[in-house]
Amino acid sequence: VGAQSPRQPWHDLHCKIEGPAAYDVLTNFEQRWRKATKWKQRFQKVTHWHDDVLIRLDRMSWILKPSSVTPGDDSDFQASEEDDSENWHVQ
Repeated sequence: VGAQSPRQPWHDLHCKIEGPAAYDVLTNFEQRWRKATKWKQRFQKVTHWHDDVLIRLDRMSWILKPSSVTPGDDSDFQASEEDDSENWHVQ
């Protein structure tokens, strides 16, 4: 961090998320990334193919979207619906 700018109010951290929640985090990251890069592209006349590139998940067969329906309604394997009013959302 340079001497001219104040320290930014964030902390680096990491965690491991497994199961349906991991796909939800991935989806949220993609949505926020696309929204942020949309503003950047409005002010840029020329973009390069490698700028702000996201991996195309639909081309990777080993990354699967979890099903919202589970056999026997096992609560350990349920993925929440986006429009469910009982979901907890944080931005």
